[in-house]
Amino acid sequence: MKKVFVLFGILLLCYTGYGQHKDYANIKFKSKVRYYSKTIPKVAENGIEKEDVKRLISLLGEDVLNEKQETELFNKIWLALSNPEKFDFVYKDYAIKTIDNWGVKIKFEDPNFEPNPYLYQWTITADEFTYFQWTLTRILTYEGLIAYGDEAKKAGKSIRNLLLTKKINFPPPTYEDHTYSYLERMNKLISSKGYALMVYEYHFDFLACKKQNQEPIIEILEKFRWHFVQPKG
Repeated sequence: MKKVFVLFGILLLCYTGYGQHKDYANIKFKSKVRYYSKTIPKVAENGIEKEDVKRLISLLGEDVLNEKQETELFNKIWLALSNPEKFDFVYKDYAIKTIDNWGVKIKFEDPNFEPNPYLYQWTITADEFTYFQWTLTRILTYEGLIAYGDEAKKAGKSIRNLLLTKKINFPPPTYEDHTYSYLERMNKLISSKGYALMVYEYHFDFLACKKQNQEPIIEILEKFRWHFVQPKG
């Protein structure tokens, strides 16, 4: 195992492609697992095709991503879904940036210095669809296409990070608001502008899209067993 991490360190120091720029020289990488999974997710076998992912990015990124950006994002997401080990290597710096608490000291917990965050998640995840949802959440949140708020105050802050609606002046939540009631009111606010909010049912991830894109987005996300609905407080 030591040889593997030594080799990994050398590769990190030598590898300069794909926009890698973070200095990892003084970071002591540490994984919580002794052995990573040797299998890869069965994406197509589970009914998810490349065209589904391309279409999803196009629908979510309409008016906010250009064709080049959509292609780059597709390449990252598809590789992360289909081969997490390769994704962690090719997009090392990017993969780490999508993990909110990576390298951050959290009370009562050791900092997360996992060298292969997506391969690690794939290793510990019980089923493929859970991994697929986790992957989409991490990358799309980082890209400003999905947001999260487990309480109204957090939702009010994170809604401003959504690319499609970031120029809209959203009012802050009231003291009576919870996540869903706040998002329901904000959904009504942006409806006149041709936009809509949708929330992961019984959870706190939400997204913004054009009204006419709601149904096709829902249909694609259902392939990931990811159920998004209109927010209702």
